[in-house]
Amino acid sequence: MPMFRRLAILLLLLPIVRPADAGTPVAPGAVAPRLNWAPLGPQPITNEYWSGNANASGRVSTIAVDQTDAAIVYAATAAGGLWKTTDGGTNWTPLTDQLFYPISGAVAIDPSNHLTIYYGAGDYDASVEGNGLFRSLDGGQTWIRIAVPSQVGYQIARVVIHPTNPLIIHVAGSAGVSRSIDGGQNWSVLQLENVSDLVINPTSPSTLYCGRRDVGVFKSVDGGVTWNQLFGGLPATGARRINLDLCRSSPQTVYAGIINSSGGLLGFYGSVDGGANWTRKNNTPNYPAAQGWFNHFVAADPANAAVVYAGGVFPTYAPAGIIRSSNSGGAWADITVSSTQGQIHPNQHCLAFGPDGTIWVGSDGGVWKSTDSGTTWINCNARLATAQIYAIALHPSDPSKILAGTQDNGSIERSTGSDAWPQLIAGDGGFAAYDFEQPTRRYTTYIGLRIFRFISSGYDAEITGPWTLTESAAAVAPLVMDPSNPRVLLGGTTRIWRTPDATLPVVVWTPLSVASISGAGVLTSIAVSNQNSNTIYAGGSLGSFYATTDSIIWLDRSAGLPPGETISDIVIDPANSNHLFVSTLFDVGGRVLESTNAGVTWNSRANSLTPGLSGVSLAVDWNPSPPALFLGTGVGVFASYDNGATWIQDSLNLPNVAASDLAIDAARRTLTVGTYGRGVWRTALPCTTGDLNFDGVVSPADIPAFVGVIVSGNPSSPLRCAADINLDGVVNGKDIQLLVNLAFP
Repeated sequence: MPMFRRLAILLLLLPIVRPADAGTPVAPGAVAPRLNWAPLGPQPITNEYWSGNANASGRVSTIAVDQTDAAIVYAATAAGGLWKTTDGGTNWTPLTDQLFYPISGAVAIDPSNHLTIYYGAGDYDASVEGNGLFRSLDGGQTWIRIAVPSQVGYQIARVVIHPTNPLIIHVAGSAGVSRSIDGGQNWSVLQLENVSDLVINPTSPSTLYCGRRDVGVFKSVDGGVTWNQLFGGLPATGARRINLDLCRSSPQTVYAGIINSSGGLLGFYGSVDGGANWTRKNNTPNYPAAQGWFNHFVAADPANAAVVYAGGVFPTYAPAGIIRSSNSGGAWADITVSSTQGQIHPNQHCLAFGPDGTIWVGSDGGVWKSTDSGTTWINCNARLATAQIYAIALHPSDPSKILAGTQDNGSIERSTGSDAWPQLIAGDGGFAAYDFEQPTRRYTTYIGLRIFRFISSGYDAEITGPWTLTESAAAVAPLVMDPSNPRVLLGGTTRIWRTPDATLPVVVWTPLSVASISGAGVLTSIAVSNQNSNTIYAGGSLGSFYATTDSIIWLDRSAGLPPGETISDIVIDPANSNHLFVSTLFDVGGRVLESTNAGVTWNSRANSLTPGLSGVSLAVDWNPSPPALFLGTGVGVFASYDNGATWIQDSLNLPNVAASDLAIDAARRTLTVGTYGRGVWRTALPCTTGDLNFDGVVSPADIPAFVGVIVSGNPSSPLRCAADINLDGVVNGKDIQLLVNLAFP
């Protein structure tokens, strides 16, 4: 969601004279360019406040530890796929970058073969859909899908493998519980609906327990064929989410943490007779606070039935975070923050035990481990690159610097060429902007459009306007900078607010409309023309789209756009304020639309795009004709070089994750993407071969620029790809004749 566009065409050495004859139009798509992406980090986020001013990465859903080798651990990250360490968390390797839509729900290791790994896609905690169940027979190097979502559900909470018969697989999640008894070739009909957890008795594997959301705890004694609800002291009503575990060495001991309708703790219960009778542990603190619907785990020590752990939030804003009991839940100690070393980031989702007694915890900040039952914590995030990026902003002159807003890891900045990005401010980050005249001044946002100003010495001030008391705003609400004046900022709630000078000690904000321009929703995107600061476009969460040319009168331009669909991005032609493209979260047909008359009418440019892919973000390269369109989707970046007639997944090397935000550096001919789960990546923009002055045609005007490339010998020149007309990787005399033939047809 670009903040602004600055048209800056780089001219090398010789002036270009445009002849009267425009020359031969470039044939878009004649040579299919490829976007060759390289990662920029964060790997990791550094100085993260809630991680004890230490390293952090993205959210982790589940962890599985190899029981034959304590140094081998698999971490299923919520939006960045499955990662593996073979050295106890020092280094990590991504395993699922090229799987289609690697949204993680669960990971499990076959107890009878440690090289057989199961990966359940679909994030149960955040209710994000995945693409089924996958299996690897070689420790995660290669994968096959063994179940589609209709068989195992779209959001997977747990995968459980029979301890001695690997053909028996159980899967639990939003659709209920299913099982296969033939290694995934066939699956039973889903039962129970919305199951948040599932455990198996390792010594009597026909016995399983599950927590059915909004209902209660269930038990099966016939391998999951039939289920019966358990009572015996458990609450009959009021349950929301339920997490369970049992002790492997004493499997009659079962624990259940039950969340209430408000997200807090309804009760923590224990049974010592296989679930027949339950005791409420009345001294259990409300460790989930109000977020147990999202982050919650229960974990019983496999070697000691009296030791049990539970996790929720953080002791700063709850009675406790991660808690440990050594007497079956009679008394608890909060171990979130170590008195000697380390602390766990808030919002914990899982805890796993290694064969050496090490405990591993996954949270919204990544992975931690402890070798002494939580007395000290070891941060394992230095080599994880799974940050969930909402929005990015490019530095106006230094390509090594980027701002980004993240899920639960604040606003971060790449301030050097390093892949380690320091945190500027904690919490949830969002839109950001650099002052393009004084880029040491920058702006970041927090949930609900709280705005913070930074200067060269660091944090300066909060400059949020009065809307927080009276108006709704998107969680990640838009903030943009006027491309003609870096002092002017515009923010979106249900309408647009503007300040004439965001640098003052007291910043004054004025609404640009009396009434809402967001329909029944909130604003999600704003764009300002670089030709007229009063020409503004605004898109909303429920399909509203408004335009103004005087910042006073707003015209509804929603007709022709997909009704009710979020406007995710707006990009204005830098040479024509009436010409613009928008992207929408629609997943068929019009995900990219073009208007040449300021939104009066719209033409779809993405009808040929594969159904099911929504438009998450949009960038437009205005240099070629027609402009090159780049659409961020849930599975990477798609490109069209023929005005939307055809689209290709032009994403060499880019993981198949959600492309949250796209930004073009026109001067350096680069495209940068912020992904939701795999950090930030960058590629050189493809060029139209022979068109060295980027005017959309090959003509005699390109010859001086070609000579400039030869003379400079600069291998990083953004013109070299255009000058390599025969595509042999070098620019030499062979290309000269081809250029002459194209320029003088």
